[in-house]
Amino acid sequence: MKNMFLAISLILITGASTIPCIVGIDNTYDSTPPEITIINPVEGYFHFSGIKLFETPLDLVADTMGFGGFRVRPVQATITDDVDSPEAITAILYTNDIKERDMVYNSGNDLFEGKWIGPDLGTFTMKIVAEDSSGNSAEESMIVWYFCFVPE
Repeated sequence: MKNMFLAISLILITGASTIPCIVGIDNTYDSTPPEITIINPVEGYFHFSGIKLFETPLDLVADTMGFGGFRVRPVQATITDDVDSPEAITAILYTNDIKERDMVYNSGNDLFEGKWIGPDLGTFTMKIVAEDSSGNSAEESMIVWYFCFVPE
C-alpha cells in the first residue's frame, strides 16, 4: 500500500533549549475496489474440462456451459487494483454463494486461477469476489450450466 506522509516540524521548547522533531501523519485513504474481468470460462461458449470448444447460442440455458468441470483449464480472472499488487489481493471463487475455493495468483500468466471440480449438474451462479488490503471488495459473476460426474 502506498503511504503518503505529511511531515510536520515541531519545535519543543524545554527550558532554554529547542528540540526539532518530525512527526508522520498517515493521510492515505483507499476507497477504490479491485477490478475483475473473468477470462475463463468465456461467455457464449461450450467448455470441456475448462477448455473452450465452440460457440453456443447465448441464453440457451446460461451465459456459458461447462462439461467435465474446470480442471484442465481452471476458472481464470484478471484482478487489478489501483494501490495493491496482485500478491496483496485475495480472491475467492463461489458457486451459488457457496465457497468453492481460494483463487491463486499465477505470475506466469498474470491471472488468478481456481479449479471448479466435483460432481454436480445444473445451472449455477459462478462468482469471483476480490478484496484489497484496505478492505475494498468487488465481485463479478456469470451464469454457468455445469455438468461434471468426476469426483474431486
